[in-house]
Amino acid sequence: MGEAKRREELGLPPRQKNKLNKSDRYFSWLPINKSRIKKYPYMGVATMALGAIIFLVSGGANSIN
Repeated sequence: MGEAKRREELGLPPRQKNKLNKSDRYFSWLPINKSRIKKYPYMGVATMALGAIIFLVSGGANSIN
């Protein structure tokens, strides 16, 4: 509450909360937005690596003919 008291003493209005812009999302139902993906560019590579590991461990490579 330190910042709120300081703002009140200075006569400043309460801080506005940032609202998530719906247009920043790839899909409206997906909670991942463009700014988060820009923050973590390795997320796609890590996801593909995890998928490949799961595919190989489950024996997926042996079932391909």
